Amino acid sequence: MNRQPQPPPPSTARARCAGCRTYFSAAQGVAELPCPNCQMPHVFFVDSSAVKIRCSSCKAVVNAPSNLSKFPCPQCHVRIDVHADVEEVNELVNEVEQEEGDGGIAGETFTDYRPSKLSIGSPHPDPIVETSSLSAVQPPEPTYDPKIKNDLERSKALSCLQIETLVYACQRHLQHVPSGPRAGFFIGDGAGVGKGRTVAGLIWENWHHGRRKTLWISVGSDLKFDARRDLDDMGASCISVHALNKLPYTKLDTKSVGVREGVIFSTYSSLIASSDRGRTRMQQLVQWCGPKFDGLIIFDECHKAKNLVPEKDKKPTKTGQAVLDIQAQLPEARVVYCSATGASEPRNMAYMVRLGLWGAGTFFPDFGEFLEFHRNEKLAKEINSTFIALIPKVDSPQRLNDFRPISLVGSLYKILAKVLANRLRSVIP
Repeated sequence: MNRQPQPPPPSTARARCAGCRTYFSAAQGVAELPCPNCQMPHVFFVDSSAVKIRCSSCKAVVNAPSNLSKFPCPQCHVRIDVHADVEEVNELVNEVEQEEGDGGIAGETFTDYRPSKLSIGSPHPDPIVETSSLSAVQPPEPTYDPKIKNDLERSKALSCLQIETLVYACQRHLQHVPSGPRAGFFIGDGAGVGKGRTVAGLIWENWHHGRRKTLWISVGSDLKFDARRDLDDMGASCISVHALNKLPYTKLDTKSVGVREGVIFSTYSSLIASSDRGRTRMQQLVQWCGPKFDGLIIFDECHKAKNLVPEKDKKPTKTGQAVLDIQAQLPEARVVYCSATGASEPRNMAYMVRLGLWGAGTFFPDFGEFLEFHRNEKLAKEINSTFIALIPKVDSPQRLNDFRPISLVGSLYKILAKVLANRLRSVIP
């Protein structure tokens, strides 16, 4: 009796479960496979031209050729029916999604974002979303009327979403926080939404009000060219942009230097720099602005100052202290904090003093009380127990930037898994 030769065993890959951290083997051709130990589903390479079917034996989801009626499961070798019912496949997808949701942190749901109380400007070029929890909160009534409104409607340099940000920022800058200084505004839109263009619009609006000095502080000196481009796109080519690191440590408005108006573009590194003679960039900027300065200070990528209140047994960073100091020395400045990741945890918000969340006249006498509330949910004794404080409290850092990110609906992408251990061995001890 002649025996049929056994097919060679399929090549396998070694995978590690993201849940229980145990290792298991997955055969080539398997698209999804539950961990044998904890049953958490794992996704592998998906062939878009193949039929996606589930093995009734090992529960693996397999990429099977669509021209076959039967196909051996690469994982357990059981022959399975390729042409599964469509409803059965849909149930499979829903089941995997449910298992993934139960196995991790509950995710946020998103809704399309459109300005609800402003009708100025054209639609944003990309779809924008916000979390459902934020969409349930109505924004304040817009009362500010921009001077550049006609220019914006003609040039379409800003979308309706960016104009809404401009209006609310300027409206907020008309107010003062209870402790005395002028109120600030935080732009927390996701990466790629166009925060730089919005900032350029704010500078152009303030320019029309006669506030012709602006400090723009960012993470790199090369970003000055992006600032120049955004201002040009706004039609504000008349506004000069001066790189602070190219200027001497003397008074900026002297005849020899000649910077009397425009944008001073500085990095956070320059903000804490000093000369051999002891002159500091901080003193230079404060002197240029003057004691009655009420123009803009833009803290671009403001998360660079997040370690003003560091972790235990660490010292505050010079950058965080400098950001705090310049706000204290220019109390009437119109401050804008701008970052997609302004704070990854409550202690990182210490530099945002112009938001008016703590200090004299608020429910938190100082930042320590504010931090205590977020850490332990404890309110000061003098606060009425019937008062409900609605302040964002998120334990998972990745969700603090979900203000208005770009929607990924309709996007095409592929998940690629690469083993980099050998390549990283030389740089990671």
